[in-house]
Amino acid sequence: MRRSKWGRGIAQAMTALTLVSLLAACSGGSGGNSGGNNGGNVKTSTPAAETENNGAAEDGGNKELKGEFVLWTWEPEHPTALAAFNEKYPGIKVKRVQVEAADVPKKLQTTIASGGELPDVIRIERGQKAKIFSMDILQDLEADPYNADRNVLFEYDAPAFSMNDHLVAIPDDMSVAGVAYIKSLAKEYLGTDNPEEMEAMLPDWDAFIAKGAEVLDKSGGKVMMFPSLGGVYDILKGQRDQPYFEGNKLNVQLLQSIVTRLVQFRDAGIVDKLDQWTPAWNASFGGDKYMFTPSPVWMPQYVIGPNDKKPDRWALMVAPDGGYIRGGSSHGIPKGAKNAELAWKWIEFTSMSQAGAEAQKKDGVFTHYKEAYQNKQFSNWTWENFGTQDIGEKFFVDISGVTTDVAENVNDQVLDEAMSIVLQTLSKDKSFGVEQAMDRIQKELKAKVPDVTFG
Repeated sequence: MRRSKWGRGIAQAMTALTLVSLLAACSGGSGGNSGGNNGGNVKTSTPAAETENNGAAEDGGNKELKGEFVLWTWEPEHPTALAAFNEKYPGIKVKRVQVEAADVPKKLQTTIASGGELPDVIRIERGQKAKIFSMDILQDLEADPYNADRNVLFEYDAPAFSMNDHLVAIPDDMSVAGVAYIKSLAKEYLGTDNPEEMEAMLPDWDAFIAKGAEVLDKSGGKVMMFPSLGGVYDILKGQRDQPYFEGNKLNVQLLQSIVTRLVQFRDAGIVDKLDQWTPAWNASFGGDKYMFTPSPVWMPQYVIGPNDKKPDRWALMVAPDGGYIRGGSSHGIPKGAKNAELAWKWIEFTSMSQAGAEAQKKDGVFTHYKEAYQNKQFSNWTWENFGTQDIGEKFFVDISGVTTDVAENVNDQVLDEAMSIVLQTLSKDKSFGVEQAMDRIQKELKAKVPDVTFG
């Protein structure tokens, strides 16, 4: 199945990470191809696809926990977190099997069909989450023997990582998102570059579109608010407070309200026609034509930084109408996993403990362990492109406090593909309006999901 646009973007973001030798982290990108589609037993991976971490000398109360668990993942495990885990659980080894993010669902299907052995834990990219959840192969992590406490995570996590109101995966890396802007452009055309003043000026999208029209006029058409309508859709989609689908029934009113807003952006002339994750789009971050960009937690490190070498040009703010989630990955334990207890210790430590949160932060990853962010020293995070602004506090306190997330199902992936087509047409054809867009979306859905209904 074709990956969604944001999924491809995250993959390219991870490529940028490699090029600039930053620490491995967050966004759900894809690693090398390990033959994830061959359906073979996971016990027979090549040496290049597996690494073993033997742990330190055994000590303390965790001495009795011994063994090895198998992890399917597309990115290297974070070294500080791994070392801290080995110190706490010296008898537990991690066998890492490289599987490209987009290949995980198919490798699961082929492994099951061939009678192969599933891993003990799976890293799950957000774009593949609904597909994997729908297979009903993941264990309830709130049941014995795991007894995961959802209260240690953020409130918006439970709906997104649950099936039948039970957690079946634990989110690994924070991907809460706001909008970033170029301070010099904001100062010149909006009169301020202060994030709090910007938030007061742009509390909702109506105000944003109106100010965008003023900027376009003042600049003689040289400065627009966003480079891509696709980026605007990423925000609007993430801000919705209810799912697109209930089973196979599409919430037409919800989707139409978002398409209507996209047409308003387009018709105001404040958004350009660049496709996301293209060379032109990447290059735009170093220019002065676009004031704003969507900015998940991973954006400063993996996109803005590599594409804009000038320091202290950017600032971060809460997006009009609130926060949203974009990207991220999680870990789930398949039913029947042979070393589930060991795998759970890994998940519990890295994503649901203070020690794990502190170790992950040193690797450039912010976990969903909520209590850690109550310490201002922990949440503090600066990045050269953003000068001295504490973007950690903005992400993890201000933005996170006004963020929601919703559950998705496999139909959302089909809708993503339909929206990709519609967004390109909307950007390039001003005669293509809300009615035409909704008709096209419904035709695309019907072609791929014949029993879809519209309500």
